[in-house]
Amino acid sequence: MRHKDKKELIKKIIKKKKEYPIIEIHIANYNNANFYLALVYSSSIEKFKVLYIPMDIIDTNKVEEYFCYQFININSVTYIVDQVKAKLSKYEKKETRDKRNKNIDNFKIDLDIHIDKKTYDFHMTRYLPKEWKFLFETMALMFEHVPNIMGELAMEILSVVMNTNDLIEYQASLNCDLWENNLIEFFPVLKDEKKLIEGNLSFLERVNGKYYAIIENHLLIIEYNDHAKILNIFCDDKNLVYSSYTYQVLKAIKNNIEKAFLKVKVLEKEEKYNYLCLGVDKKRLQVIKDNIITSIPLSNKSRKEIIILEDKENKLQKELDKVML
Repeated sequence: MRHKDKKELIKKIIKKKKEYPIIEIHIANYNNANFYLALVYSSSIEKFKVLYIPMDIIDTNKVEEYFCYQFININSVTYIVDQVKAKLSKYEKKETRDKRNKNIDNFKIDLDIHIDKKTYDFHMTRYLPKEWKFLFETMALMFEHVPNIMGELAMEILSVVMNTNDLIEYQASLNCDLWENNLIEFFPVLKDEKKLIEGNLSFLERVNGKYYAIIENHLLIIEYNDHAKILNIFCDDKNLVYSSYTYQVLKAIKNNIEKAFLKVKVLEKEEKYNYLCLGVDKKRLQVIKDNIITSIPLSNKSRKEIIILEDKENKLQKELDKVML
């Protein structure tokens, strides 16, 4: 049964049970897993509950057997409803409620709010966007009332708002086995492998579960889920996503090639920031920040404000010594 059909069947059963959803969260194809969560009001017992359904194991003949409920305090419901209602006037237009990454066909999250006889449908890919921070407590509270196995998923979905992860707008998502598939199949423009343009691969390293690469001064970020066999690709130039540069980086990953980044901590206005670093160019520190290659002027920095974290061959140390006192 299709995911869409399962959702419709669930809604019919909820209505038959005289339960009314206030907030629904549909999670589809999130690492090949699908879930339904809802904050519902049961008119038969006059109580609020959070409903959790693992949709992948639903049997059409025994759907209700997979309904998992947990009661939720009315004060909590009142609080989150008031929080949400206070912001909804800004989202009357449908386009303001759609933050989907059109290039990604998985990690789909739909959140439907049913308040005052109106429905507001919010759409996102993978993460709750920072601009929708007002939905954070609502989603967090609902996840608190579902089985503990959902904890890791909840942390990932909410990670951007919690500043524990960078929002990466991947431009391609491939269903493939990185280690077993012939990668050339996913790059139809590169019909003749002998004619591939080899770029200068200056850095390639796995950091925080993702592969970061610098090839011909372009940043590529590759994320691969080995369990779900899903490969996501980001490039600072979207026209290069399916280019020979991406193919070259993927082949290098398969061949276990590593070219480690330099790593630095920079003191800025009483704050400390860690960066993947490419080196020094014209008295500017080249770093990766907000998923782009950018530079930090060294002219207004003291040597104490640049802390080297990793520099195996003392390359960065020597470059800094030349341009800084």
